[in-house]
Amino acid sequence: MGELVMLGTAPAIANAIYHATGKRIRKLPIRIEDVLCRTSPPSTASCELK
Repeated sequence: MGELVMLGTAPAIANAIYHATGKRIRKLPIRIEDVLCRTSPPSTASCELK
């Protein structure tokens, strides 16, 4: 029963990223590359579209 508390961790981290950057990340796991690609200007981001 103690593991049920862990269910809110991923949404809490996703909301913290949203509040810090203004961009939603809806794919798990959230990697630093995903955050950087979403927050970088399109001309400077070296991200591949998935």
